[in-house]
Amino acid sequence: MRMYALLTEPIGKIRKVMIYESKNGVYVFLFDSHEDKGCYADHWFVEIEDAMDYCMEELNINESQWVCINDPQDGEQHDIIGTIRINSLN
Repeated sequence: MRMYALLTEPIGKIRKVMIYESKNGVYVFLFDSHEDKGCYADHWFVEIEDAMDYCMEELNINESQWVCINDPQDGEQHDIIGTIRINSLN
């Protein structure tokens, strides 16, 4: 599962946030613009609830701000909405 939210007011450099729930845990990607480019920082959580709590408490993101998007396909970068593929060395 992936979802993102645009902040109504920037918090420091943060203007957009994405949550990505993977089999390895939950990532919160932080972006310094609304553009579809890679994040500048991220946080890792064990549970989705912890990631959501962080976003609500630290970034003032409420449930209605989240937009659900498709999970990345194999080889696609996790923190980009579009279809940028990561080249494999194999």
